[in-house]
Amino acid sequence: MKVWLYANNDLPVKELIEKLNKKLVGHYRYYGVSYNGKKLGSFLHFTQRYLCKALNRRSQKKSYTWDGFADMLKVYPLAKPKIYVRLF
Repeated sequence: MKVWLYANNDLPVKELIEKLNKKLVGHYRYYGVSYNGKKLGSFLHFTQRYLCKALNRRSQKKSYTWDGFADMLKVYPLAKPKIYVRLF
């Protein structure tokens, strides 16, 4: 995810979040099985961290603080983890 974010950080934020959400939903559908919810949440957290870093690499000045990034996520939310298959 980190490599993809750094390679595509020149996209507009709205388009970047839309594509990122498609990737996240695909990941959740593949790994969203019973008892894997904690790891899916961890994956979302690290994706948010890498997204913040990738957006801050757009210019020489920091674009987002963590609080400003959280406000941006309210406007363009990321897909939340979901369990798609119950094995037990």
